[in-house]
Formats: sequence, C-alpha cells, structure tokens
Amino acid sequence: MRVSRVFSCRRRVASAAASLAVITAAVTGCSGHGTPNAAGSAPVAAAALTTSGSSTPGPSPSTGASSGVLFGGDAQLSGLTHLGRSPAIVRTYDTIDTAGAFPSTDETSALHSGATLLASLGTGHNRDWASIAAGTSDTTVLKYLRAVNAAATTRHLNAIYVSFNHEPNAKIDAGKGSPAQFVAAWRHVYQLAAAAHLNAQTGGRLRWVWILNANGFDHPSTANSFWPGSPTVDVVGVDGYVTGSCSKKTSGNYLDPAKNATKPEAVFGPALKWSTAHAAGESVFIPEWGSIPFTSPGLRPSFIQAMTHYVVAHPQIGAVMYWNDHAHRDSCDYTLDKDLASQRALAAMGAHAHFQAHP
Repeated sequence: MRVSRVFSCRRRVASAAASLAVITAAVTGCSGHGTPNAAGSAPVAAAALTTSGSSTPGPSPSTGASSGVLFGGDAQLSGLTHLGRSPAIVRTYDTIDTAGAFPSTDETSALHSGATLLASLGTGHNRDWASIAAGTSDTTVLKYLRAVNAAATTRHLNAIYVSFNHEPNAKIDAGKGSPAQFVAAWRHVYQLAAAAHLNAQTGGRLRWVWILNANGFDHPSTANSFWPGSPTVDVVGVDGYVTGSCSKKTSGNYLDPAKNATKPEAVFGPALKWSTAHAAGESVFIPEWGSIPFTSPGLRPSFIQAMTHYVVAHPQIGAVMYWNDHAHRDSCDYTLDKDLASQRALAAMGAHAHFQAHP
C-alpha cells in the first residue's frame, strides 16, 4: 500500500493544522505497499471490553519503553475526537529525499505531545538497495539518523524507533533489488548509526524495527530471505489489515459484505510464530493495523475489541499503531472518523491497563 501512502503522507504534510497534541487517542498505512492479505474469515468476539485495569500486563522484551504496550497510530488519528488520550507512539514516514526536513510537522507535533516515533526512512526516488549498501547516500542518511537521535535526547525519550525501507516484501519494491541486496542495505544503514554511537547498544537512543507486510510471514522462507539478523534488529514489525476485496476496486469506499470479520490470529499469528523461532526475546510491534468497514456496522468494532484481547494475550507484542487513512485510490477505507462505535472500541483499547506503556 505504499503508493497510496505516499499521497497520504503528502496530504499530512500539507495539513499542518492536524496537531497530534490534540489527539485523543502503525498492509495499509503510509508505506505505499500493496494491501496485505488478511487471510481467514472466522468470527471475532463481540463481547464488551473491560477497561477497569484488572488485566495485568505480562512481561515483554525490552524495547526502551516502560512495561506494557505502547498505544498509538499514524498522524491521521488527530481527527478522532472520542479516543480520550494522547498516543504514546506515532507512526511517521520519511525518505532519503525528505530526510533533511526531519522533524516534519507531524513529527514535531508528536514529539511536542510527549510521544515517541516509529519513523521509516525510505529510499526515495531512483535509489535501489545496492546503491544504499554501496554508501552513495551515506551523508544524507547519517545526518538524518543524527537528527532523530538528537530529537530523542532533547525530548528526554528513552528511544525513537527507526525502520529502513519498511515492507520490502511488497510488490512495489521488487525493482529495488533482491532480498539479499535489501539485507546488505539494512546492515549498512544500521552500521552507520552504530559507528556514530546512535544506536541504543552503542550509547544512543535509536532502536531498529524491521517491518514486513503480514503476508510476508505466511511463508517463512519469504521472511527469512529479508531478515538482516538479530544483531541489527531490536524489534520485529508486522503490518496487517482486514481488507476484504477492497484492493480489487478501482475507486470509492468499499463495504465488505462478509458476515464475520477476520480473527487477529489469522492476520498476525504467522508473524508471532516466526519471531519466536527466529528472533527469540525480541519484541513485536504492529506499526500499522486497521480494518475496512462492513455492511454490518458492528463487525469493525468487534474486530478492534478482538485485537485488544489478542494483544493482551500475547505479551511479546510491545506496540500497536492504528492506521487511520485510505489506500488504493480510496477504495480501502480504514478511517474511523465517521465510525463512532469503532472509535469507542479503539478508545477502550487505549484505556485498558495493558496499553499504558510510556516512551
């Protein structure tokens, strides 16, 4: 869904008035990749959510945050007025072309509100992974990483999370090179930060989140091929959505006629299983998640409620970020702006004791 996210990112930059300080709250968010295939159609529980704090957060791998789950979303969540809280983490998107503008308006607003970031650094135009690994963009990349680390220090954040070229398994990135070339590029960018003492392991405040679309974990060989290795990754990330057939539509908002919403396990289970096998001890973030609306209006709130229970039941999940935007020429509508029931379901998640981690 990266193509649509590019337009969305531009729209966010143009809309500087969308301040995250008034947010009352991250396959599609602002990466521009193809919509992840949320396989499965088993019904989700529609039971009311308990937010009294009776659920004790389980132990989670160290992410530089307090215990529990970091709750947040993209900058578009600023339009939701019924969430009742500010985000602990905000999903933002930069490229090598725009790296000199960090922090953007959205990033400045998020940092001012006290949130940390999960910031992607994309390759931008006309750059493949081999050129990144060869160091042709080192000056710009290192300047960006220094700026991100400085922002964490200035704002007294334990960490800001960064990701190089998230969702490299998406079709839109096929022209950038092979999985092996992505791995080489990732390791090169990581080592730039390490040599400059910007990473958490070398005295800095950057933590690295490696992110694939959810369908990249359906076949472990795909995830394996893009995996740069635990020494260069702090957190495994998975972007996943309930999409129905929205990506097959050419325009307009799509309503899924399904009678049941996909279970979260069908979307995120393979990633958790893969992470346990290949990145034991590392936290898992869900940098982008969301659901399209259904003809049955209660299904999307039910899915959000089910996601809350799912995250609580899987303590390896350290952060969740709802992607409140459109994709695929607006045919995939993940926005909750006009869906009060879903806003309330997301508010219940944000109020739950398990989601009170702070950066």
